[in-house]
Amino acid sequence: MLNVLFSLAAFVVVLGFIVIVHEFGHYLAGRLQGFAIEAFSVGFGPKIFEIKGTYNLWQFRWILLGGYVKFYGETGEDEHPEGEPQAPPGPGRPFMEKKRWQRFLVMIMGVTFNVILAYCIFTGIATRGLVEATSRNQPANVGVVAPNSPAARAGIKPGDVIVNIAGRPVSDWNQAEQDIVLNQEPYHLTVERNGKRLTFHVTPEIMKFYHQPTGYIGVISSIPPVVGAMEKPSPAFDGGMRPGDKVVSLDGHLISSFFQLAPLVAAGKGRPQKFVVERDGKTLDLTITPEWNKDAKRYLIGISSINPLPIVRYPFPSNLAKGFRMTLEQFTLAFRVVRGLIERTLSLSAIGGPVSIVYMTGKFARAGVVSLLLFVAMISAQLAFFNLLPIPGLDGGQLLILLIEGSIRRDLPMVVKERIIMIGFSLVILFFLAIMFVDTAKFFH
Repeated sequence: MLNVLFSLAAFVVVLGFIVIVHEFGHYLAGRLQGFAIEAFSVGFGPKIFEIKGTYNLWQFRWILLGGYVKFYGETGEDEHPEGEPQAPPGPGRPFMEKKRWQRFLVMIMGVTFNVILAYCIFTGIATRGLVEATSRNQPANVGVVAPNSPAARAGIKPGDVIVNIAGRPVSDWNQAEQDIVLNQEPYHLTVERNGKRLTFHVTPEIMKFYHQPTGYIGVISSIPPVVGAMEKPSPAFDGGMRPGDKVVSLDGHLISSFFQLAPLVAAGKGRPQKFVVERDGKTLDLTITPEWNKDAKRYLIGISSINPLPIVRYPFPSNLAKGFRMTLEQFTLAFRVVRGLIERTLSLSAIGGPVSIVYMTGKFARAGVVSLLLFVAMISAQLAFFNLLPIPGLDGGQLLILLIEGSIRRDLPMVVKERIIMIGFSLVILFFLAIMFVDTAKFFH
């Protein structure tokens, strides 16, 4: 129960912060352009109290899941219950009296502020230091293929370089991982092997990661066969191996990935084995006799790989470019999810609903401030993308109506816009309820 309450509290803070930043974008754009603003509300539902400012009312409400900005005249008419026009609490002109391009700027500044928030957080974290796999920006070299996995059954082998997944070119392991996770229906995968390109038909399995369905085919990236740490004493140390050595071959087998070592050592069944290592540009021949490890229940020589997750710091100005790339990655990910839903390669369960977001917020919050900020940036960028979709009831729908009005050079009748927004809003609510149902079921399945 304490974990649930902690996750809920973290969720309220995160979502509230993101929504308030979004609404402040609308508010600031309106203020700078001379729109009359009735109120900026922190929270929804019944009002706790309000403060009258120079330009508008500042309201605080009970449901702290964000907030909203109410522009004077936004709905075409603002009246008291008695029917008399209601005067705005501060200076400015009614919403509908402003030019369409000014209204467009007001509407688009919400998602713009969410993008700016994500970019600033990503840039700051990149400057401080990011934990990144060494294989992140390297070709998608397959280091290990799990036995009896979808990749193994399809014919993919260690040493293959993945170049295309489901028709999408792959340039590095980061892209390959994302494509593997997102593609949950059978697809074609192309690799380079000995200078030739081979295409395989892969049927992924569905695995659960933090209760979210992900595609799984059983491949792991290649880690260079460089000795990172070594036990002392150990068979490797006694045999002359040292940290920093690069293993070239083992019993005549050429080694390209650290993952190749364990099965070859195990296959030796404890007999002395011939290692060829590279050290300071020179090649050395070593003989090492593995020892049986009771805990691991296999033969070991006492070495581990170089750290595959080093902290990478991006100084100015490369941190600016890294922040942009990370923000763009979240937009791309959101776009691919939407496309997958439309093409029916992804199910609704692939979308994280409120329950999943609460769960993930708690996980990231427990991992520390930096992890939580990273999660805030991811959610802020993805919400910005979804809010830009041309669906009535979202900012994207409002922007589309303004573009239509601009093309025909007149405003649509208010009753028409209200019906369009109401229909769109109803569809959004239905979609949300469907997501909520599927999302909740994931935690009780």
